[in-house]
Amino acid sequence: MLGRKRADRPPLRSGPVDVAIARSTVRYIVGLALLAVLAIAGALITQTSLTDQKFDAAQVSTAAGQITIAQRVTEQANNGLVDPDAHPIDATASSMRITIEELDMIQSGLWVDDPKPEILELFSVAEPYRAELRSAVERYLVALADGSAVRADVDAISAQSQLFQAAMEVVVAQLEIDAARRVQSLQTTQLFLLGFTLVLIVSEGLFLIRPAEQQLRNVWSSHVEKQRSDRERAQKRLTFLARYDALTGLMNRSLFNERLESAVERARLDGGLVSLMFLDLDEFKGVNDRYGHAVGDELLKQVAERLLGSVRDSDAVARLGGDEFTVVLEGNHRIEDAGNVATKILAALSAPYNLNGLELRTSASIGIALYPVDGDNAEDLLRDADTAMYSAKAAGHNTYQYFTPELREQTSERLSLIDGLRLALENEGQLELVYQPKVDILEGRTIGFEALLRWHHPELGLVPPSRFVPLAEETELILPIGEWVLGHACRQAVDWMRSGIVFDSISVNVSERQIRRGDFVDVVHRALSKSGLPPEKLEIEITEGTLIEDTQLARRVLERLRSMGVQIAIDDFGTGYSSLSYLKRFPIDTLKMDRAFVGDITASEDSAVLSTVILTLADALGMNVIAEGVETLEQARFLQANGCRLMQGYLFAKPMPAAQFERWMAQEMHPTLADTIITINGGSPRLRAVSESDIA
Repeated sequence: MLGRKRADRPPLRSGPVDVAIARSTVRYIVGLALLAVLAIAGALITQTSLTDQKFDAAQVSTAAGQITIAQRVTEQANNGLVDPDAHPIDATASSMRITIEELDMIQSGLWVDDPKPEILELFSVAEPYRAELRSAVERYLVALADGSAVRADVDAISAQSQLFQAAMEVVVAQLEIDAARRVQSLQTTQLFLLGFTLVLIVSEGLFLIRPAEQQLRNVWSSHVEKQRSDRERAQKRLTFLARYDALTGLMNRSLFNERLESAVERARLDGGLVSLMFLDLDEFKGVNDRYGHAVGDELLKQVAERLLGSVRDSDAVARLGGDEFTVVLEGNHRIEDAGNVATKILAALSAPYNLNGLELRTSASIGIALYPVDGDNAEDLLRDADTAMYSAKAAGHNTYQYFTPELREQTSERLSLIDGLRLALENEGQLELVYQPKVDILEGRTIGFEALLRWHHPELGLVPPSRFVPLAEETELILPIGEWVLGHACRQAVDWMRSGIVFDSISVNVSERQIRRGDFVDVVHRALSKSGLPPEKLEIEITEGTLIEDTQLARRVLERLRSMGVQIAIDDFGTGYSSLSYLKRFPIDTLKMDRAFVGDITASEDSAVLSTVILTLADALGMNVIAEGVETLEQARFLQANGCRLMQGYLFAKPMPAAQFERWMAQEMHPTLADTIITINGGSPRLRAVSESDIA
């Protein structure tokens, strides 16, 4: 039987049996060796064939590309002769030279990159026709330049192009034939190897299975028993997962709700006290983002262990999801007992963690709700503990907060602001756009402006964006608000264009949720169509985080916007996930240097170095850079000295309502702005220096 001790097994047979076992072992080893050789040979042959197929595909693509280019040059010549108004002579000549040079470059690259004689010989068949096509194009360009071009010149190009295309089609056909021949050869070889492998496997089976028949029976019996045990373990596992968290082993939300309801019911009967703690780790998302989810999961498991070690066995500890945990305390008679336990928990969680050799520290925020003080049912307690937890986070992390009626009022105020936002979208006059100029200090002009949203609440007055934008993000109100901003900004820009105000573009900030929405490109197209604003006059500003949240979606959206002519800018660049790979992967026109760098640029060496690096990187990639938050002449001079000519900030102008901005732009050059630019460039102000009141 399997599993018995070696001493209990029968002794090995001697004589012919030993020889038979030895021979079977040798045959088995030899068979395995042959199978390994066949597997390696098959892999090598397949790899070689795949390399050849990639090469064949590249050559076919090269030949087909030359056919397309030849067709294009004929179309360009015909357009230049038939419709000179739509296709001016200079533009036609330039495009035809670029096209024929592209054809030459492909041919030259072929000779450099592909040393195989048979390929060179195959492509050389079309070389005379390519040369004749180039000559025909050169004659046409000369005739086009002196005005003597006629239909015969175009027909000559067309004839030579067709000859060249025919020759290249022969090349393509021959390449495809050669490729098919190699594929057929690979299939034949693979079939041979497969057949040989099957024969070898069958032979081994015939010679090895019979002597091991009894052993197979034992193995099969053991396998059946193992399957039964596995099914039982799987059933137990499913039962466990229905009640407990798979990662930490703590109660899950379902079992936690049952325990909390039972605790409340017992307290209702015996007049006891139930304390519910709602715990959330501080900055846990940063741990995941920086070190990966494996480290984050290990941290959660260790947090669970410390929670269990900080409470009694009779207390209930659960993980609701993510980094949210709950603790139910029963049997306490004083309200302050929950605070004592919370203090113990915070001390345990703030000790260093060893996460696979990585030492980290974290903390938590705890909200506490009590039955019957704060609520008379499990649902109310959980809601109130959650509210208290957010209050603890707002108080600075690593602390606990008891629920109070004032916190409920704060929650009510938050909900009131959300309702107010909905009403603001429905009622004219509450939402307003203000505009801040962007200036070119070298050319001394305003190149455009950024549209910024303001909310005039009928009771609260001006609500700062930092207060209402996060609420809009949480509740999806950012989608209709974003569409409102985009539409109003485009219409205002068109009004200014009609009044004679000259600018390069208007910038509109777009949130990550808007990009993730499937119809965002349609929203932009609709705003442009309704307003009549040219697409190249609109610049969409997004954050770096938007690019990495869903890379493929972001790239598709931005590429569609760029194909429309819309410009793309990265806002607050340098504080998020900036990397060269992301910049190269997306169609980005402008980087907006974050105001955090600009504010410290003259006081912090790190900020100065980072700002210089951003300018150098953008210059290498052919992108523009706009420095945000420029407030002092020293900042502007540093930026100008390091190659930054585009700036935005209070040094030049504050955000202004539309009417004020229109008056500001209507002047040839605002006096204060003109003096500021002159001062930045080392001159003396024409009127007066910028005062603190100008900046304030």
